Amino acid sequence: MNSFDSSETAQQLLDAWKAMREGKLKFPPSLQSHADELLAAPLTVTGLVDTKGLSTETVLMAKTLGAALSIQSAEAPKDKAPQPATAINEVQAELFALFSSLFAALICRSVDLVKDEDEIKQRMMWRVKYQPDVFANSVNQAMNELGEFYNHHSANIYQQAQNFGGMKLVTGGQRYFGPSALKAVRITGLYADTQLIPDPIFPFLSSDLNLNAKYLQLAIQLFHILQLRPLVDAKLSVPAVFIFPSFEEVLEQNDAHTKLGFEQLAIRLISPLCHGQIQSLEELSEYSIKQENAFLKALMPSGLFVPPGAEPGIQLSASEAANQYLTELKGTRALHSLDQMKRMPIGALLLNGVLERLRPQYHLFENSSELGAQALLSQPVHWHYFEKIAQANARDLRSRNVISDQALQTLHAVQDDSLSWLANIPVTTLAQLISNSEHQWLREELNRYTSQLASIGPIDTNEMIKEVSHGLASLVQRQRKSLKDIESKYTPKKAAILTGGFLGAGLVASAVMLPLLSPLLAVGAPAVALAGVASGALIGFGKEKVSEVVEKRHAGKSMLGVLATTRPI
Repeated sequence: MNSFDSSETAQQLLDAWKAMREGKLKFPPSLQSHADELLAAPLTVTGLVDTKGLSTETVLMAKTLGAALSIQSAEAPKDKAPQPATAINEVQAELFALFSSLFAALICRSVDLVKDEDEIKQRMMWRVKYQPDVFANSVNQAMNELGEFYNHHSANIYQQAQNFGGMKLVTGGQRYFGPSALKAVRITGLYADTQLIPDPIFPFLSSDLNLNAKYLQLAIQLFHILQLRPLVDAKLSVPAVFIFPSFEEVLEQNDAHTKLGFEQLAIRLISPLCHGQIQSLEELSEYSIKQENAFLKALMPSGLFVPPGAEPGIQLSASEAANQYLTELKGTRALHSLDQMKRMPIGALLLNGVLERLRPQYHLFENSSELGAQALLSQPVHWHYFEKIAQANARDLRSRNVISDQALQTLHAVQDDSLSWLANIPVTTLAQLISNSEHQWLREELNRYTSQLASIGPIDTNEMIKEVSHGLASLVQRQRKSLKDIESKYTPKKAAILTGGFLGAGLVASAVMLPLLSPLLAVGAPAVALAGVASGALIGFGKEKVSEVVEKRHAGKSMLGVLATTRPI
């Protein structure tokens, strides 16, 4: 068992261990025994130095050397010339332009002209088969350009993400940015000020993700994230979305704070399922194998293992859960990695599945804390784990300095399947609504419908969904009434114009056709008069119709108008 007094100690030991292995750090001959001891120390499952076999003297010396290395690395950047600051909006626009270029390099087509993932697969297979050299060169060039951008801007982008005010949310809980995440961002954009989104492309360049068909999965990720480009190109003073590198894979590989923090989270959440005291992932892994029946008997009803593609609450046997887990990974996980997983005992395999669920959740909590933002998730299964982790850590689900319980529950409610129609609002329209601050108006309106529920006490999710649905239905009804009022406003005028104008024209026509009626009507109008009267009526009608159309169009561009157009009847 490791006993670190802090994550700082864990990092110092890891830095010294790595420096020794890489030949960057040498002990004097008199201390060679301590050097050999440190070099012989293995790493734990999470990649920390295993201190079980180290003497106290060796640990103290490694800490001292690690601290010196940390000071040295901290001072190194000071020698570099400061880079000129670039406007936030311009950096984000450049990032999306590079995303677009990389997507085009992958499938030789603009993202705007691509229908779906199936088309991406077909086009990429054709390119790889018939244009392998052109494909490789264009992709490598685009990835190099994007890599240079990350080298220059990634640290600064993360710092900028900490500086936004207003209702600031950070998404996460999953490794990839797919259709569900895109849908959630589009819906939440109707309510929040800024959504901070971990960059789904950065890991492809910074880490080995053990993926099958890596370039295909990269293209699919680009396809979904690029749907948000209108929000970026709008260059709003308060960005509606902001893509930042969360460095998850890099931190998991190199940062002792991340390694130790994740291990502590996993032990706190999973160890209650095990008889006896479990204090490390090694002990937990050993228990899942040696005491497999007891582990699985406790794991399956706990809700801690939910296979990919499944929803919380579905009861599966351990073997069924294992089969679904492996089946869902087929085609996306690297073949060698998938083969290793197939050979694992079921207990160890399902433990691995739980850990894979917890990793992105751990980073979401970390990003929420570091960025001063409210964590937000897009799928019920991710909310499920988020709530379990919060309970295990005795933490609130919400960031109290960012958002109220009422607002968090409202955001949770608008992502319910019954309100999925909200995601049908085009992103270009969403950008226009946000630029006019209509999202703030909607937030205030929905708060009126949910305030009474929030004032009673703890908020039930189902009740909040009902209130939000009722609120949206009421707002839509208000808009439809507004459109009827516009029609009613102009209908009498149009009727008067048409009745007066065309009735007069009709009488004149009768007088012309039947001269005996002229004295009775006191008119002797020629045919020209008929044309004048008729055209005057049409012009009057046209003016009123144009006014009605303009007023309706103006109403239709508001938040109410967009909701009324989008909501199913």
